[in-house]
Amino acid sequence: MPVPSTAVATTVPEPTVAPTATPALDTVYSEYGFTLNLDLGADVQSAGYSESAPSETQGLASFVYSGVTVGLVWSPSNSKAPLEFVAASYHNIQAVQPGINFESISGGDITVSGQTGAFCGFKAVDSNGTAIGGGLIGAWNCANDSAYRMTLTGADATVVQLRFDRLLENFACPS
Repeated sequence: MPVPSTAVATTVPEPTVAPTATPALDTVYSEYGFTLNLDLGADVQSAGYSESAPSETQGLASFVYSGVTVGLVWSPSNSKAPLEFVAASYHNIQAVQPGINFESISGGDITVSGQTGAFCGFKAVDSNGTAIGGGLIGAWNCANDSAYRMTLTGADATVVQLRFDRLLENFACPS
């Protein structure tokens, strides 16, 4: 007697696709001629400088970048050296926070978008002598006669340094 044939239903599993890491997309800030690539989600706020609207020749931008507060100012260089802009920025920080003592702790040269600039590192100390944070100020002039000053402040010096380096590496002067 013949053996009846029975069909066995088989299911072929669908191939699985290995998950891939999605690279973090950059936030590109390039409204005013220069370009600054930031990590995804950076919320940059722009304003005019001296009560005028921001433009390619002057303005300021501020944002929080992974725990560090950043301020970027751009204006005509008027043939001033970057070190003059660093000094002015440092004095401005001191002037608006009279209850805090600031101590300069480092300084030197930087290169941003192929341009030579200057930087200053500082720490902030309260009236009891306790360190409460610090920051870095960098300044450079681009070939279009614009001067840029970037100030970063935060509680952790290592984090401030890492963000400072990353921002300077990701800045491009106007072409």
